[in-house]
Amino acid sequence: MHKEVLNDLAKAYKAAEPQIAQDASPLARLVKVMDQLTAKWRKRFDDAADEMAKRFVKSAQTYTQSSFQAELKRNGFTVQFKPTRYVQDMTSRSIAENVNLIKGMSDDHLKGIETAVNMSVMRGRDLSSLSEALQKQYGISRRRAAFIARDQNNKATSVINRARQTELGLKEGIWVHSSGGKHPRPDHVKAGKDRLRFNLTKGAYIGGRWIHPGEDPNCRCTWSVIIPGFDDD
Repeated sequence: MHKEVLNDLAKAYKAAEPQIAQDASPLARLVKVMDQLTAKWRKRFDDAADEMAKRFVKSAQTYTQSSFQAELKRNGFTVQFKPTRYVQDMTSRSIAENVNLIKGMSDDHLKGIETAVNMSVMRGRDLSSLSEALQKQYGISRRRAAFIARDQNNKATSVINRARQTELGLKEGIWVHSSGGKHPRPDHVKAGKDRLRFNLTKGAYIGGRWIHPGEDPNCRCTWSVIIPGFDDD
């Protein structure tokens, strides 16, 4: 999307440069090009978002199920999971959230490009300056996309894992801090050191609110599920 938008805008902007240099207003032409590009790519993202989200959540579901089965097996249990209504509901919620984020990322990126074009025209800048501004916008969008991908992976894994565990009658877990990230949350670090025990449904009371591991933005914390008779200590 970014490559095509950059290419088409560069052609339109280059054609309009003489007018920009003469303080004329070629903005209408550029707005038309931008509107066409926005409509095209918004439709493509709308069409693709559902399938992309389903593929992402299914991958997270497969991973969490395999990991949980392996943990149960280490404790002498063999469980075959079925696609229950509760897990399906949790999965649907994760898919819906991801669909909205995928669409939102494309819209935000296109709005950022449109703002850069408008500012460049109003300030009488040349194509080189606009290209630099657009590359900066692309960097911001890539970093945001990477952040959202990590964050949603953590959330989807957490939600599906809790759904599977509570369905088996498991009720508690022990907070495990990830020990990752440049700026760890002190209360999450403390919860990990204290081996904070919490209710899987309600969550842990941390920082004045009830939360689950992986729920805060970019939180990579997990938990160790408590299996009665094996982890009661």
